[in-house]
Amino acid sequence: MPHIRPATVDDAAAISTVLLASIRQLCVADHQDDPAALAAWCAHKSPDDVRDWITSGTELRVALQGNEIAAVGAFSAKGDILLLYVGPGFQGQGHSAALLAAMEDELAALGLYTAHLTSTGTAHGFYLAKGWQDNGPQSDCYLTAGQPMRKHLIAQT
Repeated sequence: MPHIRPATVDDAAAISTVLLASIRQLCVADHQDDPAALAAWCAHKSPDDVRDWITSGTELRVALQGNEIAAVGAFSAKGDILLLYVGPGFQGQGHSAALLAAMEDELAALGLYTAHLTSTGTAHGFYLAKGWQDNGPQSDCYLTAGQPMRKHLIAQT
């Protein structure tokens, strides 16, 4: 089971590396190596940007394999999963699943009934397998198609 913890400013460079490598290498089916789509998607993911997210209070989590960051996730207190990326070389090892479950648990602990996200085509099957459902038509997401999704976290009484 991966170790999940809040991100720290010391993680900023490694988080940026994971985000950019995941986008460039694992999401090719979405951006199709289109320079404009890649530029839009990779914008605002530098180590300085990540450091700013952390210091501004963004709920950023990392999944570790040993001391290495294998996956990165972020969520808002309003119930939005803002991002979830796994580093190349760590796919299929349970890091993303563990990180998603941890973020869902944190949102449920806040008393939220439903969480939302926008999935890439690459990740869509992963989210469906984790109980997420499509929530409307596809929308533009970094000059690629994004699929809005939702998941009920707590049974409403």
